[in-house]
Amino acid sequence: MNFKYPLATLALIPAGVLTLHAQSSILQLQNNQLLRQLETPVLAGPTNAPELYSGENLDVGPQHILRPRPRHDYFDVLLDSQAYYSDNVNYSLKPGNVDTWVYVNTFQAAITPPAVELGAGKLAVTAGFASQWFNYDGGNNALDFNAQTLFFSGKYTWGHWQLAGGLNLTRLVSQQNDYAETYEEIQPNLGLQRVIPLNDRMFFTLGDLVEYHFTSIPDTGFGTRTDINDRFDNIVSVSFTWQPTRHLLVQPYYRLQYTYYNDDASGNYENDYLQSAGITAAYYFTPKISLRTFFNYNRRQSDDVIPSDYREINAGPGASLNILF
Repeated sequence: MNFKYPLATLALIPAGVLTLHAQSSILQLQNNQLLRQLETPVLAGPTNAPELYSGENLDVGPQHILRPRPRHDYFDVLLDSQAYYSDNVNYSLKPGNVDTWVYVNTFQAAITPPAVELGAGKLAVTAGFASQWFNYDGGNNALDFNAQTLFFSGKYTWGHWQLAGGLNLTRLVSQQNDYAETYEEIQPNLGLQRVIPLNDRMFFTLGDLVEYHFTSIPDTGFGTRTDINDRFDNIVSVSFTWQPTRHLLVQPYYRLQYTYYNDDASGNYENDYLQSAGITAAYYFTPKISLRTFFNYNRRQSDDVIPSDYREINAGPGASLNILF
């Protein structure tokens, strides 16, 4: 499910490099992106769709809807709230896992000029800023954090194909420590997506994304490199979209992320695999106002012993308001 701003997925930071706060923050941001990675607006006839959130196509390419709705708005503002229950908020093997509710509130503003004709397709660009607040229940508020992102993206669409690329500048700050910075990154990315329509209410979406993270963490004073979390990601995804009624959208999906660290915490090469599978049901009162609910399962496997593998289940409701002008 594509979260409605173009943050690429952030992979796990090796334990011992960051505090528990920073480590949990990066994982929560990553998994929230996975939960929203493939979400599509419900409208309607096969065509290339405008993004419900600016930049939502950056990760996996174009989203398609079932009826065309041209958009020529130059500004896009998003207000979004998400609550979900996690059975493993500390990303630990059982029985050491901690369960709690997580509350995510997002504000995003973007400049979205109309797409221009270019050869056989259309080219669209966008730029903006997003801020996302993560708050934890059950006495875990020491983990509360804020993610801030500047994003620039472009996408070229022809037929049922789309090539998309962009650049994201992201920083994480602690809400419990005077907004002190815990992590930052520069992340270029390039993605290709293909939509396979079955009829006017069903289609499959296949996507592949590659990205690189140039990262920095605070200097701990123990001789640890601040760029130790630099990494390469390759992400493949498949989703099925079904629109049973005019306003209701149902989307099961599967996604596999491969992450390669060229210099992890132990000084060795590291290969991580993060699988995510789930289903979302969204009801659109209008193209700009929606409610949703989801269920999601994540499993991480790594050839490094730090941090350990983990499994996680998430589920909960959310709501969005999109303002175009």
